[in-house]
Amino acid sequence: MRQVFQKSYLSKELCVSEVPAPVLKGEGVIVQNVASLISPGTERATVSFARKGLIEKVRSQPERVQLLLRKMKQSGVMETLSLARRKLEAPIALGYSSAGLVTEISAGMSGFKLGDRVACAGAKYANHAEMIYTPKNLCVKLPDNIDFEEGAFVAPGAIALHGVRLGQIGLNETVAVIGLGLIGQLTAQLVRAQGGIPIGIDLDAQRLELAKNLGCAHVFHRHDDALQAAILALTNGKGVDVVLVTAATASSDPVVLASELARDRARVVVVGDVGMQIPRTLFYQKELSLIVSRSYGPGRYDERYEEQGQDYPAGYVRWSQRDNMQAFLQLVSDGKVSLKPLIDERLDVADAAEAYDRLTDPSVSEQPLGIVIRYPETPAGKPVTRLDLTEAQKPAAPVSGKISLGVIGAGNFLRSVFLPQWQSNQQVSLTGIAVTSGLSAKTTGEQYGFGYCTTDVNQLLNDSGIQAVLIGTRHDSHAPLLCEALKAGKHVFVEKPLATTPEELSACVSAVQQAPRQRVMVGFNRRFAPLTQQLIEMLDRNSESRPLSITYRVNAGPVPEDHWVHQHGGRIIGEVCHFVDWCIAVTKSLPVRVSAQRVGEGVNHDVLASVTFADGSVANIQYLMRVQPTLGKEYIEVFSPALHAVLDDFKLLRWQQGGQVKRKTLAAPEKGFKEEIAAFLSCLQSGSAAPIAFDEMIASTQTTFAIVNALQTGTWADVH
Repeated sequence: MRQVFQKSYLSKELCVSEVPAPVLKGEGVIVQNVASLISPGTERATVSFARKGLIEKVRSQPERVQLLLRKMKQSGVMETLSLARRKLEAPIALGYSSAGLVTEISAGMSGFKLGDRVACAGAKYANHAEMIYTPKNLCVKLPDNIDFEEGAFVAPGAIALHGVRLGQIGLNETVAVIGLGLIGQLTAQLVRAQGGIPIGIDLDAQRLELAKNLGCAHVFHRHDDALQAAILALTNGKGVDVVLVTAATASSDPVVLASELARDRARVVVVGDVGMQIPRTLFYQKELSLIVSRSYGPGRYDERYEEQGQDYPAGYVRWSQRDNMQAFLQLVSDGKVSLKPLIDERLDVADAAEAYDRLTDPSVSEQPLGIVIRYPETPAGKPVTRLDLTEAQKPAAPVSGKISLGVIGAGNFLRSVFLPQWQSNQQVSLTGIAVTSGLSAKTTGEQYGFGYCTTDVNQLLNDSGIQAVLIGTRHDSHAPLLCEALKAGKHVFVEKPLATTPEELSACVSAVQQAPRQRVMVGFNRRFAPLTQQLIEMLDRNSESRPLSITYRVNAGPVPEDHWVHQHGGRIIGEVCHFVDWCIAVTKSLPVRVSAQRVGEGVNHDVLASVTFADGSVANIQYLMRVQPTLGKEYIEVFSPALHAVLDDFKLLRWQQGGQVKRKTLAAPEKGFKEEIAAFLSCLQSGSAAPIAFDEMIASTQTTFAIVNALQTGTWADVH
């Protein structure tokens, strides 16, 4: 993964480099960042310090020099210098505020699930990196109506909120906010949300104008000669009730100004990194209360809280730093704080170094407030083992003319539904059919015009004239036949499921990897249905459509207890894979975790499964065997911020978008059989990759295994 870091305090080089991904340690989560925020004040100071010469470093850190001298007296010169050099040579991770998707969770930790949208804080954790580890007390969930860019403001927001809390602002109290950088802009908005009257003060006219546009009641330039008189006029001659110092400067001027503007016994809260040469006379005469705010609030710098996950009792500490993080995001969600106007620049992680160059360039007069770093939109979730099938995607030799097809099996579904579709396709030639029953082989072969029929599968597999094989036998024979067909050099179309056990699935994977120029496709037709494709196109047109919430209801109905399907993988593995695959196609993401419940007893019970996807989508699949037969077969609802759609039995698609309700109705249900056959034949004729990625076909099967496991254990089950 890529991470942004300063090479060391002894180097001026800022790097965006590949580093190993983090691992879980203690109670926490692994998060795939989608966005992180460069906080100009804090991060400019870090990078600027690294770019100073040694003498400048010493001059700018007198307190640290004194500590170093004391250490020399205690431990000796050489040991102290060696220790100092090691610290100066260590790389510095940049960034302390980000948002993304949970991909791993510590065992036994509650409160999070895979795919959760979260915001993270902490200089050691929420760095500018594609993947981060964050302890649980430095990670909070994002409200549904907040995007990742807004979530990336969580740390500065919590810092500002803690400062406001320390100010103990009452209704209609006047509050001077000195310094309208990023923290100051957030603080002014929070003061207004608290019921105070914010008065913004800064050296930059543009920042004053921005604060005013964001609801700051009054704004003044720091060097306005009438500043103090204006403040007295606004406060009936008293002075302000609270001063929040949010500037970032080595000068003590903001603290001096605070003492001049404050009323008698007012409260002064220092939030920013400023000089602290306090004018004792004014503080003494007015008996001012001075508080230096500690970052996000209680818990900061407490190892037991931040790293070990120990929380404080709410009766003693109502607003811990995690509480402040969550509260700030809720204020954004409620529309009381506006963040988008604070974003001056967005850039990809690969270009992050450019932003720091501008931040530290003294010739750049207009410094940005907020810079958002964006990360590649790759699927997230518990690291899903995407099989290395590069070899399986080698170009295949295009098949010219009609595809010669051999069929294995002749069950009811194959004869009544599927074979007619193959027979009507002009691009295929039905060459041979193999069925264990001679009579069935003969009658089916004659009915559909096969060149020959046989009861010997090997005769069909050894036929050099057959280019592709369709497997339509009972479920437990799918995997073994697929492996044999691939060994024989055939392309394979296998009806679902791909396999009924993990061992069978593993054998399929090995067979595919060893047959790099053969194409394999599982008969997941629903993703090819015309209305499904129209729905996917609508979702693709809006970048904010995903992640999705899906409800997929299936009226499966009962089957006799002695039916073969119960002995050959069962109905979940044999049928639910269809609906999982449909969700994979629509979310464009892989399942990572499932939970499941059984309703009813015996073999004909209902199954309610919740499937979490890597991108944060969730599908609730209701596989019902005990409902009224008059209920429609399949009913799907898809919810997203941009679209609500209903797909009813693949005949009716109804959607609501932008306040308009539209629909498309077909004459009869079309479940994609014709389209999936055409797609498979097309890939053989062109030599291109199979229409469904093989790892998606594997994931559908693995998900059904996980559902079975979840039913047996009563707990969440990972998909692997």
